[in-house]
Amino acid sequence: MKIFKFLLPALLLAFVMPAQAKWKIFKKRQKEQPSVQLAVKADTISYAFGIDAGNGINAAFGEIKDRSDLELNPTVFLQAFKSVLLKDSTLFTREEASDILNKFGTEMQRIAREKQKIAAEKNLAEGKAFLEAKAAEAGVQKTESGLLYVVEKQGTGEKPTLNDKVKVHYSGTLINGTKFDSSYDRKQPLELSVGSVIEGWKEGLQLMPVGSKYIFYIPSELAYGERGAGKDIPANSTLIFEVELLEIIH
Repeated sequence: MKIFKFLLPALLLAFVMPAQAKWKIFKKRQKEQPSVQLAVKADTISYAFGIDAGNGINAAFGEIKDRSDLELNPTVFLQAFKSVLLKDSTLFTREEASDILNKFGTEMQRIAREKQKIAAEKNLAEGKAFLEAKAAEAGVQKTESGLLYVVEKQGTGEKPTLNDKVKVHYSGTLINGTKFDSSYDRKQPLELSVGSVIEGWKEGLQLMPVGSKYIFYIPSELAYGERGAGKDIPANSTLIFEVELLEIIH
């Protein structure tokens, strides 16, 4: 169990301010050289507790995307923190503090969902415009599903089927040029089952004879759609993949 969990009651109280006050959390500040002296073992343990508590706070608020109007008041924080450690009286009970923070967390989640929805709608519109423009370019081919592709190099081998396993080299980017994955960077081709990948890859790989190099422009509905893929691929992202089909593994 992480040490931070032992500090949870203190941390809950530490975030409490008068009800009419504006909620604030720490803004990122320039790093300062530590001046504390760790003279005895208790000092070392105390300092370690402080690090663990700070990391726990950062983790707790790590999902908040925009902190520009949120800044924790360190004076109030330390006052509440010290009161709990010394078992002095506090402005709120542990239960009241927990309720305040739960409501705050719910509100932050609502705001985050709204921002994610707006971002997803923006990604969808930008992806559609990008694909429409790309489809009009010379050499770009389009399938019935909406997948766009360009043949960089046409191989002479056989084409894989949905049940095959293949070895590929690839690089993936968003339409803004941000790279999110690359086997080239790892200097290691990837082996995968054609039937196990996103729809755009399933379709695209079956178009490629072994030895080919294609560029796929994949609409979000043929990629990760509304769910996205972690922090690197936002919801409704149109994806660009450069793919080399090295061999079919029988």
